[in-house]
Amino acid sequence: MPIPRAMAQLLSPRKRWHIMTTVPTLHPMMGFNPSEPAILHDCATDQIVTWTGDQADDFRHSSRARDDGTIAWREYVFDGWGNVLGG
Repeated sequence: MPIPRAMAQLLSPRKRWHIMTTVPTLHPMMGFNPSEPAILHDCATDQIVTWTGDQADDFRHSSRARDDGTIAWREYVFDGWGNVLGG
């Protein structure tokens, strides 16, 4: 069951790191290439989002890196990404 957005925003960076490291296929957002297909973890809803790369220009233009290593874009707060094929 996804956690509510307000609750996800209250998670400490340590808790988010714990969640990210329990799914070993996720990488820190600093290495994310928005031009490539990927899966992204939205910590606001605790959901996996499929990324096709079609919105790479918008992502580059309007996303905002946050101090905790997450990236805010539209209604999402991404805290990890993975290769589509699990690599």
